[in-house]
Amino acid sequence: MAKKTAASEEKIPRWEMKVDYVESCNCTFGCPCNFSGYPTDGHCEALVGYHLRQGRFGRTRLDGLDVICALAWPRAIHQGGGTFRLYVSETASAEQRDALVQIFTGKAKGSGPFELFASTMADIQPPVFTAIEFRPDGRRSSFRVPGALEVELAPFTNPVSGELQDVRVNLPKGFIFRSAQAARTLVMKMLGTGPLSFDHAGRNAFYARLDFQGP
Repeated sequence: MAKKTAASEEKIPRWEMKVDYVESCNCTFGCPCNFSGYPTDGHCEALVGYHLRQGRFGRTRLDGLDVICALAWPRAIHQGGGTFRLYVSETASAEQRDALVQIFTGKAKGSGPFELFASTMADIQPPVFTAIEFRPDGRRSSFRVPGALEVELAPFTNPVSGELQDVRVNLPKGFIFRSAQAARTLVMKMLGTGPLSFDHAGRNAFYARLDFQGP
């Protein structure tokens, strides 16, 4: 009888996360990728933050940790060739770091965009464990990695009265969110070189509270 390979013996632990989700990208408001599959300027650059209100990966708790995904594709997302870098709270233990890397690089499969986005990447860079400042506050949320990246959201307002506008995007079959609050970026920048270097203030953003879980 043939021996099982190590890969076949490895079992993905049951996992789940309840998160504050903050998405920012270089598209115009609403993000045409959600409607036609193609970004405003023909390429996609995004910074997406996750504040884990609750979470577990097997027996490893993930409550209170923060994760940021820096992503860039030279064309539409589904056309591939992307670059990906993951930032994880430096306070995470070795077990928590391993769990979050497995989830957010798609190795732990499950719901959400993680496995699908990983399949579109040409360059998945080593994860960065660092200080993350994250303020989940709906359409006024913000997050930053000092010296590396920063995102700050603002709500839409009526240009005449100044009244706050409750703009939402509903996607009943969405694989990331089914409904999200639409916002705009006051700040959205990534410092560096190569694909992961950009500045897109005044562009699209979303906030949502989401649940993800393993297979």
